[in-house]
Amino acid sequence: MKHKERFAWASLVFVLFTALVFQPLKAKALSEVSEKYLQLFHEVFGLMQNGYVETVDEEKAFLGAIKGLLGSLGDPHSTFLEEEEYRQMREETRGSFGGVGMEVAYTDGAIVVVSPIEDTPAMKAGILPQDRIVEIDGKNTSNLGYSEGIKLMRGKPGTAVTIKVERKNVKEALQFTLVRENIKIRYVRSTFFDKEKIGYVRLNQFMGENTYEEFKKQVKSLVDKKAEGLIVDLRMNPGGLLPLAVALSDLFLPEGLDIVSVRGRGGELADVSKSTGKTDKFTNIPLVVLINEGSASASEIFAGAMQDHSRAKIVGTTSFGKGSVQIVYPLSYGMAVKLTVQKYYTPSGKSLHGKGIQPDVVIKGIEPNEDDRFYLRKMGEKKLLDQLAAKYPEYTEQNFVLFEKALKDQGIKLTTEVARAVYKNKTQPEKERGATDMELDPQLKKAVDLLSSAKS
Repeated sequence: MKHKERFAWASLVFVLFTALVFQPLKAKALSEVSEKYLQLFHEVFGLMQNGYVETVDEEKAFLGAIKGLLGSLGDPHSTFLEEEEYRQMREETRGSFGGVGMEVAYTDGAIVVVSPIEDTPAMKAGILPQDRIVEIDGKNTSNLGYSEGIKLMRGKPGTAVTIKVERKNVKEALQFTLVRENIKIRYVRSTFFDKEKIGYVRLNQFMGENTYEEFKKQVKSLVDKKAEGLIVDLRMNPGGLLPLAVALSDLFLPEGLDIVSVRGRGGELADVSKSTGKTDKFTNIPLVVLINEGSASASEIFAGAMQDHSRAKIVGTTSFGKGSVQIVYPLSYGMAVKLTVQKYYTPSGKSLHGKGIQPDVVIKGIEPNEDDRFYLRKMGEKKLLDQLAAKYPEYTEQNFVLFEKALKDQGIKLTTEVARAVYKNKTQPEKERGATDMELDPQLKKAVDLLSSAKS
């Protein structure tokens, strides 16, 4: 299939850290067991409808039964989509939607953050991967399903939603009030480190009908600038389209290598994607791939293919571990069901599901301590920081020392790394900021060091 044809099809699909395809429903004859329990269901519903003390809301009863049916699978990714949810899913294929900007999963009866999306209310507020959402607007999520939780967090831009999360190694639950925005995702961006002669390209999601062309264009631009190494940053990338993961992996692999295999019920092999013989690829440039606990699904397919073929060093922390394929089956009355039908495996046959990709080089990012978290949550409410930063408008080491001392004089005891990050973000113009500041990013710095040492 040609790339343009592939992405014309792929653009119809919206993915929450999964690989999805849309297919019509195919009926199958009922087994004797199914007929037995359907008969029991009809009998129970009849008794409830005719004998229950209150009038039965039939729509609510049937929708609850359908959701319970899917819930019995114990699979957080197999869900029923009511009309509004299905409509929003189709809208989000265009890469724009009203919400707070985070990808979530339903795990062990809880709504868990996979990753916040870059430059969204969730990321700006400090939501982290693995945060467990325990309340949404005062409603306990243990009493909500996955779909209901998603519905509560989405909404009209400009409106607010309050969520409470439990975080590892934090004693008390954290509360965030987020103002919904029209989330527009910029899928690809790049930077050239001129001094090191290294290219950097970040992919936020494996989504968008023009992402393949844009990603390839930006990599080519870095190569044309004589980049002697390339960093592909997939941190906080929750995944997306399986065909796009395959196509981008193909850019870096010689012909005839396995990229990913897909297996269905009983481990039966359904498909194997291989690299092509195209000539306009980047098979020789040294490569490092950055991942973390917010990297999932398609990100893990890409990283796994690069790792198994020794094409790249994988740097960071263990990825999320999302390795299943869902099909969205349209139903009557504008509704749909999303059902897990397959799992994918890396070229060496490793399952990603529940395990993730283990980095070749484990490097943790800067993690704020409890004092950091408290004060960083308050920064947006205080004019103090701007007033202090205004005294030392130009970033120099001497000015930073004075700035840090001023913070401590005010009782604000941030770690040096976080204080430095806060100071830079408050005093540098927007265009100069970003995730490419190696001083504040030990994972990125390690990637650059690895590529630089490989050249010497």
